[in-house]
Amino acid sequence: MRLSIFGLAMLLLGFPVYATNEYLLASDREGRNILRYDAETGAFVDVLVSAGSGNMNVPFGMAIGPDGDLYVSSGFTEIFPTHDARVLKFDSETGKFLGTFGTASATSSLGFMAFGPDGNLYVGDVSNATVLRFDGKTGESMGVFATGLPGEGYFGLDWGPDGNLYVGSFQDHIDRFDGVTGASLGILSTPEASSAGSVTFGPDGMLYVSDYFGSQVLVYDIVTGELVKSLHQGLSGPNSVVFTEDGDLLVASYFNNRIVKFEAESSTGTIFAGGHPLHGPRGLLLVPAIPVPEPSTYAMLLAGLGLLGFVVRRRKEEMAT
Repeated sequence: MRLSIFGLAMLLLGFPVYATNEYLLASDREGRNILRYDAETGAFVDVLVSAGSGNMNVPFGMAIGPDGDLYVSSGFTEIFPTHDARVLKFDSETGKFLGTFGTASATSSLGFMAFGPDGNLYVGDVSNATVLRFDGKTGESMGVFATGLPGEGYFGLDWGPDGNLYVGSFQDHIDRFDGVTGASLGILSTPEASSAGSVTFGPDGMLYVSDYFGSQVLVYDIVTGELVKSLHQGLSGPNSVVFTEDGDLLVASYFNNRIVKFEAESSTGTIFAGGHPLHGPRGLLLVPAIPVPEPSTYAMLLAGLGLLGFVVRRRKEEMAT
């Protein structure tokens, strides 16, 4: 009887079915909020961070910190000109504002960001073509880590498999820096792109570059410098790009208010999410979902617990006789 009760408990409690494994977060430029989507279906879930939370002006880049919290760079636009050059911190599950993590100079306009291999936070400064570094625990400014050329605009950044830092210049090239010292290592020429913005390394080791005005995502081999392929179907003003657990590519398409999906090894783009309330997606970020049982799982648990109670009660009656 002990084995039967144990096996039933394992069945009920050890193998639940969950609604989703990940959420997709999208920072929305015009809505000035952060939206949450089901990362498997593209269905809209809710507004995770409301407009104005923590006096956030316009959200841009996002990252999950070592502490599991959500970090967001806040900036300004021509429509919402209030200057805001802060990195804000939110609870990644509830969206609750947790405070200002770091602040840049009055001349800065913060773009995309990422936590580096050293645990510190690196943020692109669009206005000054610099990469700013903040202490990953305290948020204290550690100054400028890397500097580009006049006229460049540092939007996206990512560390390559070679350990170096790659930064989109918003021109026809990617700037490369030593991942430890920040020393310039020259450029990766991207002549096919007129505005290389967000940069992300894919699971294949290739560099995916969003060409904002060219409305395409270009894929480069960083070893040879060659263009491998281009993705453009359904894109208009591509911004951030992320990869799902299955290796599919999701792209924030700004001008047509869409998130476009390219399945692994495919060049065909399909609409993953779009329409209200998405109004100008900029950043994308995949985050783990809180395990939520499906309704059928709740029913199974209730029925099983009832059966378990009946078995225990019968056992007590047998022992009493």
